[in-house]
Amino acid sequence: MKRIWRFWGALWAGKTIALLLRLFGKKGTTLPGRVALKIYPQIIRELTKGYQEGIVIVTGTNGKTTTANLLANILRTSGKSFAFNQAGANLVTGITGALLHHTSWWGRANVHLALLEVDEATVPKLCEQVKPDIAIITNFFRDQLDRYGELDTTVKLVKNALPPECHLILNADDPLVAQFGIGSQHTLYFGVDKTPESKTQSSETREARFCPQCGAPLSYRLFHYGQLGLYRCPECDFERPQVQVLAEEVHPEELCLRFRVGVTEYSLGLQGYYNLYNALAAITAAKRLGIREQEIERGIRQFIPQAGRMEQFNLPGGKVTLTLVKNPTGFNQVLKTVIGTEAKQVRLLIVINDLAADGRDISWLWDVQFEILGEHADRVQEIICAGLRAEDMALRLKYAGLPVEKLKIEHDLENAVEKLHSADTGEEATFVFPTYTALFPVREILKKKAVEEGTQARREKSEA
Repeated sequence: MKRIWRFWGALWAGKTIALLLRLFGKKGTTLPGRVALKIYPQIIRELTKGYQEGIVIVTGTNGKTTTANLLANILRTSGKSFAFNQAGANLVTGITGALLHHTSWWGRANVHLALLEVDEATVPKLCEQVKPDIAIITNFFRDQLDRYGELDTTVKLVKNALPPECHLILNADDPLVAQFGIGSQHTLYFGVDKTPESKTQSSETREARFCPQCGAPLSYRLFHYGQLGLYRCPECDFERPQVQVLAEEVHPEELCLRFRVGVTEYSLGLQGYYNLYNALAAITAAKRLGIREQEIERGIRQFIPQAGRMEQFNLPGGKVTLTLVKNPTGFNQVLKTVIGTEAKQVRLLIVINDLAADGRDISWLWDVQFEILGEHADRVQEIICAGLRAEDMALRLKYAGLPVEKLKIEHDLENAVEKLHSADTGEEATFVFPTYTALFPVREILKKKAVEEGTQARREKSEA
């Protein structure tokens, strides 16, 4: 079919802007797509016509970026080339930008497979132009209620948008996700047998207390975290479905997780059991795409964490771990990881902003179980609170039982990071937890200090 002039105008304008941004050293993940969509709103439909190997999308509340990057590493290990919005720009502008990058000036795709991380609210907009071949759904939790609305609304948006012929990769342990497989003929499930922290009782906030089929309260045999676990409805036939990719013999080691799927042993260089689910989602999707077992294992083992996802920095005082926080369930899992570390003492920097990308409503902080830190206050050496809502964060920690003398407020990010690592003896576990808009500014400061540390070490070595 002949393409109209608006397509060519959008394509060339988008690619020209991307080229100029690269020349000036800018990332340009969204601007080329924004301009192209302004000129031709249907450009995504045209850009994806050449993807004969399919379009894979990753969506859900937590773990989209990590899952997508894990799967991308597996695909690279297997030798595949693909379009990918790696920077995590998961709105239509960022997705368009990624597709433009992999399209020639003559309008031809230079790869035949697309891997796209997609914001939950963006799934309907994307599916208006594209029919994904595979959809990976990680989980559903409350997140930015001022933007998404109630969780039921988000679930319905995604569920109604996906085409019936789409192959689903679903988290069997989350009833909100597992319900997507009801009536579907193209579904693979991933799940966890148990973790060292799985319990028969739970006081955590659960988003799915009721059966999605009949509305009766769900019964749990085992809780992993949040509403994830082994569940069934006592009133109808809804229950945790049979799992095709099951993690067994799960156990943490220093800075990694080990587990078994079938006969294959896996090692994942990430902390936190929530990252186990991200790995399982990627493994399941890779199997669906026909990747060989040994390549999947190697892709997981060789994975290097992406920006702000349990990312490690070597600073003068020792290692610092940076990870994004954005909602109660994700923050709870991060706090469990902190307390589960082998270090006797921990130091934290928490940076809370309330800009549009973070969510204006910060009442979610009161749903986070900071009491976990309060119960282990003897191990908490210091917590520095920064960001636009630093005082709110400090107040929440005070009510969680942290001694006031261990809480510090510092609005300047450079000073906050300096205070964090200058008092570090190297024997503590040190973590930085920023919200969205603080993530990359903090990361740049940590990168700069890590480079300075490396330069100093090389200088000392040469002088010796």
